[in-house]
Amino acid sequence: MNRFECMKRLAAKLDENVLNVVTLGKIVDEWDNAYPSVRNLHMGALGVTLGTAIGLALALPHRKVLCIDSDGSILLDPGAMMVMGNRRPNNLIEIVWDNESYDSLYTNPPLPTQTRWNVDLAAMAAGAGVPNTATVRTYEEFDNVFDVALASNETWFIVVKDDLTPPAQPLKRRVQDGIEGKYQFLRYIEQSEGKKIKPPCAVL
Repeated sequence: MNRFECMKRLAAKLDENVLNVVTLGKIVDEWDNAYPSVRNLHMGALGVTLGTAIGLALALPHRKVLCIDSDGSILLDPGAMMVMGNRRPNNLIEIVWDNESYDSLYTNPPLPTQTRWNVDLAAMAAGAGVPNTATVRTYEEFDNVFDVALASNETWFIVVKDDLTPPAQPLKRRVQDGIEGKYQFLRYIEQSEGKKIKPPCAVL
């Protein structure tokens, strides 16, 4: 299953209520092309995506939060699954794109992650107390599971077994870096929620 093609199917299902917390590397580039929006928060680092998404979901319980993660990222902080299982924010959906590789390191061939062998991320999440988990391997399975997750008011952890094939179409390059994107997201939250989060920097 091609990740970018699956992302386009995912993007078509979202409305303006959904906030997206995105990991790093090729996933960010592909998601920005599938779903360009100020509602995308780019993390730019491994191991921090799910924890950030949990905090955002708990702070804004009336908004759906979609965590767009990777196998390499979630393996760096499996403790976030325990927090997810204990807190169970019912507006949070975690999607782990699991191609069993660190493909954003740009090695050829990509270095493997531990999911290439005996590690089952969905089983780990279930063991951590996450009430709804699934592993999908086809577009149809993805559509069916994600539609149920999006319509529910429950916590979900979905592992998508994608392959290493690149997007069939050229991707547009991002025009802003991760730092600028974080401020765009922050200002969007301030405007849409009517909350003051961070005051402008003082002019010296």
